Amino acid sequence: MKKEKKIKIGIPTRFLLLPTLTIFRAAGYNLEVDEKTFQVKIDDPEIECFPGRTREIAERVGDGILDAGISRKDRVLASGVKVREICDLDYNRTETWEKGKIVLVVPKTSKIKTLKDLNGKTIITRFPEITKKFLKRHKVSAKIETSDTPNEFQIGKLVDAGVEFTLTGSTLAANNLKPLAVLMETSAIFIANEKSLKDKWKREKIENLAILLKGARLAQEMAGLMLHASNKMMEEVLEILPALKKPTVTQLRGENWFDVLTVANKKEIRKIIPRLKKIGCTDIIEFPLNKVVI
Repeated sequence: MKKEKKIKIGIPTRFLLLPTLTIFRAAGYNLEVDEKTFQVKIDDPEIECFPGRTREIAERVGDGILDAGISRKDRVLASGVKVREICDLDYNRTETWEKGKIVLVVPKTSKIKTLKDLNGKTIITRFPEITKKFLKRHKVSAKIETSDTPNEFQIGKLVDAGVEFTLTGSTLAANNLKPLAVLMETSAIFIANEKSLKDKWKREKIENLAILLKGARLAQEMAGLMLHASNKMMEEVLEILPALKKPTVTQLRGENWFDVLTVANKKEIRKIIPRLKKIGCTDIIEFPLNKVVI
């Protein structure tokens, strides 16, 4: 019996799980997680999914146990494994759909004002490898304490500084902390094993999946916009409308009116619709997108 061809991919748990489920479904896949057994199922017989933490996924992809997976940029860097980044999915949580940062923070009232002031101080972090490289690059000698949990509440009380992940900065502000330096930006990335990419079938399967996931991710912050505008409005309409490319304009049969179709950022559309209405556009429709492939 001929062995079925499959790729094994890692699906991240915890904070990255929900946005990952969202983009897989938008990409056209029915991805489900059984909360009792924590098994991951997908409606593609050529893909087998395995859940794991982002660092575990990075290491398993590097070792060839998994062909590909979704990890986070800082976790891949910290693990030191050799993998190929196929695409940046540019998310951390569904509420924001944006990159996070790894930042070096100190209390707002701290006497530590520059990186040199960290010499001889104690820094607590969940990212020891990244922190060590950063301090070495800046010729700073400090003691590094490793922790597996968020440490904002300890900084300024038990230790001098910390290196933490931040998305909105609200947790830092709540603990009266301020960034002293940004070590890196980080987000979910789709990675693959180098050996797996040498297999023609696996490479094509992985790259095709990446196209769909990237398109689904971009669609999370974009929307379609359709409207009717008269000939005399068109010049102003085209000035108002942003687009990935020029909007599609179709003349309505037997009329001096046009059907205009475009794609824009959802936040921009909030400002665009009132402006279009004011100049006389009609039948303005905003509609969701599943994928935007550019």
